[in-house]
Amino acid sequence: MLAKQNLRLSEVHLILSLALVAATLFGLTEKDLKPFSPLMALLALAYGLAWSYLRFGRPRFFKTGARVFAAIAFAFFALAEAVLLLSLFMRWDTVAFALALGFLPLLGALWTTLQVSPVNQVPGQTALAGERVVPVSQGRVHLGRSGVSLEGVDFAELSRKLRERVIGQEEAVDALIRGLKRKAAGFGRKGKPFSAMLLGPTGTGKTELAKALAESLGRPLVRYDMNAFGQEHTAALLVGSPPGYVGSDKPGRLYEDLLRAPEAVVLFDEMEKAHPFVLDPLLQLLDEGRFQELSQGLVVQASDAVLLFTTNLLTEVPEGADLRGLLVARGLRPEFVNRVDEVVAFRPFTREVLLEVARRHLLGYLEGWKRARGLAFRLEVDEAVLHRLVSLCDLRFGARDLQRVIEGTVGDALADAYLRRGGRKFSRLRIYLDGDNLVAVLED
Repeated sequence: MLAKQNLRLSEVHLILSLALVAATLFGLTEKDLKPFSPLMALLALAYGLAWSYLRFGRPRFFKTGARVFAAIAFAFFALAEAVLLLSLFMRWDTVAFALALGFLPLLGALWTTLQVSPVNQVPGQTALAGERVVPVSQGRVHLGRSGVSLEGVDFAELSRKLRERVIGQEEAVDALIRGLKRKAAGFGRKGKPFSAMLLGPTGTGKTELAKALAESLGRPLVRYDMNAFGQEHTAALLVGSPPGYVGSDKPGRLYEDLLRAPEAVVLFDEMEKAHPFVLDPLLQLLDEGRFQELSQGLVVQASDAVLLFTTNLLTEVPEGADLRGLLVARGLRPEFVNRVDEVVAFRPFTREVLLEVARRHLLGYLEGWKRARGLAFRLEVDEAVLHRLVSLCDLRFGARDLQRVIEGTVGDALADAYLRRGGRKFSRLRIYLDGDNLVAVLED
């Protein structure tokens, strides 16, 4: 296919135009010069389809149908205009002259439609060789908002919401808020999105902070579990496959997601597990808010995105330590670490913090079961139950281990009590500790 042979658009235009002119001059009769003859229609359609394919790749009619149609129609009427002018040069015809004049405004309208196609450059931006720059406000699929800034954010309210959701990590929340304030005030390089590296032990609230930030800002959360992109062939799914490789006919997932929601909170979870192939395309995104996927050279601008990376490389972070230096010493590339605006340390949970986390997890666990079963009851939980749950947790795994403990203790006791009642409804649920055993009592 022409697209796979990397022929430039101008070269294809020239070849097709010369072929059509030669066919017109040497192979067609005067009758065939009429612009709507069957032969002309077939040639025009072939020309339009070739042009459309080279501009947009394989047509995706639910996403690019309007511009594909405009490209085909423009090619058809441009060819018809050329044939009309050629026929007028050979012999004057009033009808042909009127048609030629009538096609001009139609061509102008179609050309205007094509001007907002994905091959146009971002205003004030120069396309590099081999790039097709896609403005986020004019992309093929634009579901998010463009131009969403942090200037109107109430940071005091944002800090309050984040502290409520992420318990025991006040220093981490404050560090993130300070970085967002600098971005909102206009400090830093123009076009550079805000980015932060969240480091610390597993189960300490790094992912929860990203979720809480997205909800509080009213932005979509795009999450990637980077352990799924640990091999080169899987990494290509995220950033695109180089030309000639399997999957190079489709852009990478990150490009598509940023195109849909350029203002999203993007979470790269457990970044240290990603294949190094992922990092190079991310450097320009961190530096300039500009991401070029590798399969088709498509570029998306996402300066208003919030980029968050998590890592478990540092489970114990000394006070006042050089966090960036520690990350580089643990294997992260220095050019990647240096482009991150803020490095935020999460501390291991104390038992006091875990008690409050256990309370919230237990209430959330029971509320979820209540909604799923359509139940309505009053809940009573003894304080000793929470202490028992925390004592069974491995502090190395933080809050994540609480879910396992709750399911294996409260869940088991509650399942036995509920099934003994035959699934009948009840009005009161009491959970208490009898020795070392948790007991769930369902009362009418």
